[in-house]
Amino acid sequence: MATPAIPLNCNVCPKKPKFSDVSHLLTHIASKGHLSHVFRFKVQAASDPEARAIVEEYENWYNEWGIEDLMSERLNLKDKKRQRTKPSSM
Repeated sequence: MATPAIPLNCNVCPKKPKFSDVSHLLTHIASKGHLSHVFRFKVQAASDPEARAIVEEYENWYNEWGIEDLMSERLNLKDKKRQRTKPSSM
């Protein structure tokens, strides 16, 4: 039985980008442009039902696929890699 794959698209950004793999998706989600769109929609959601629906869809996708855990794992791996490449101080 195959596990369903995470949908590799962004419904918040205007161009509705699609990605070839999870790594590219996570890079996009961490980008300033993406974060700006998310913030804008969250502010608009208070008075705009369409913006609210977009935010809800995004947050449901984010939670359903454990994006926060994937982002955390990615940051931890980057930190470990940085620690290995730092020269030891004497």
